[in-house]
Amino acid sequence: MQRYLDNPLCARTLWTASTLFLLGGCALQPEYTQPNYSVPGSWSVPAAKPPSSNQIKTEGWWQVLHDPAIDTLAEAAFADNPTLTQAMARIDEARATLGINAAASAPSVTATASVSRAQAQNLAAPVLGTTRRSNSAAIGPAFSWEIDLFGRIRYSVDAAQSRLDARTADAVNVGLSLVADVINGVLSLRACESSRAVLADDVASREKTLALTRLKLAAGFAAPVDEARAIAGIATVRTNLAAQQEQCARQVNALVALSGKDAPTVRQLTAGTEVTTAFIPVAPRAEPELPATVLAGHPNVVSADREAAAAWAEIGVARANRLPRLNLAAVLTGQWLRAAGSTFDFTTWSVGPALSGTVFDGGAGASNVSASEARYRRTVAGLQETLRSTVQDVENALAAEASAQARMASAGEAAAAARTTLQAAEGQWKVGAISLFELEDSRRQFASAQDAEIFARRDQVLAWVALVKATGGAITLNSEHTVHE
Repeated sequence: MQRYLDNPLCARTLWTASTLFLLGGCALQPEYTQPNYSVPGSWSVPAAKPPSSNQIKTEGWWQVLHDPAIDTLAEAAFADNPTLTQAMARIDEARATLGINAAASAPSVTATASVSRAQAQNLAAPVLGTTRRSNSAAIGPAFSWEIDLFGRIRYSVDAAQSRLDARTADAVNVGLSLVADVINGVLSLRACESSRAVLADDVASREKTLALTRLKLAAGFAAPVDEARAIAGIATVRTNLAAQQEQCARQVNALVALSGKDAPTVRQLTAGTEVTTAFIPVAPRAEPELPATVLAGHPNVVSADREAAAAWAEIGVARANRLPRLNLAAVLTGQWLRAAGSTFDFTTWSVGPALSGTVFDGGAGASNVSASEARYRRTVAGLQETLRSTVQDVENALAAEASAQARMASAGEAAAAARTTLQAAEGQWKVGAISLFELEDSRRQFASAQDAEIFARRDQVLAWVALVKATGGAITLNSEHTVHE
């Protein structure tokens, strides 16, 4: 190596290559910056009251509901869920791709070794026909290093890093969606079971009414049509009950698929401690952060932005691929040869830069650049679409939250009034003041009011979950105590 350095031409070559490496190559395009888009200054639904400074943490945000079933099933879902496992595998794949691209900027060293035995016959005078055998061996390392003259490697590393960030954001969004699905499943199952219990109670009540109707019919105080009407009402409710039981079974199966728990465990967890009413938490009032804050940290927006950054970097890769590449290579080989009774050993080496480039490619390079630019425009449009859909999701969640709050209050009042009306109707029917048809109508109204109250309570929590998901966890909580009803 010292002999190589002593050679003026070789020394100048090494100095030139080192200088080019230290300069870091030539930038073919500016750094990526997020395109400017109009962002609303505030949300359309005003805050009901000034929010406190208690901001939800993305990790464990569902625990503010204080629901053991949700906590247990969410933990099980995080431990064993195929969708989340796929998202984590995509992160690992993106990280490995980043490592591969980053390794291209470092020198590579390979080693070769060979052993051969040869036989040759002399066809020249004076020893015509003499057969000679020879043995040879060679071993040595080879050094190769691409000088990133135009940033091809750097741009590929930037693209891989951006895609790693995008896959990480995707995994965060998968986690949000997974917990949201668990909460939706738990509350929907409880609401379904509560509605099923209401129907079962309705069947039992109608059966009692049928028995009293038959006694009245036997005594001559009721018409045969009253008995037929009671039987038809029971049959209708039983049909609805069978359909409700199927819906509840579907909800259980959905939770089994999400959490990996078996059906009996899911039913036991979601049953709660109450039997006659649905065990549904009341979510705290929440207000989203400012639109700019929400959009800056939302996982979907971050993922779309990082995809756009990766596409921008790949334009630089496509442009650099059209330009020459500078490689520094060195080979050192030790050789041993034995022939005709003599043994020779010697060492050879070579070192020097090589500049290579495409002279004519039929327009393939220019087409690759055009394709990269088109992909970038597509990802920018995808980013814009994600921003708009995120704003829409937040606005929809705010509207749903306001609606759920209003419906929960009115549904409670309606259920209380329907209960009072049914109790009065039952007393009137027993003394013959009203017909069975009027009694059954009051009963149907009460059952409908109970269902409306149950699902309004469920929707209040689901609207809160939708707001958390739509904002990516960028919300603040009002200082209200979360209780169960």
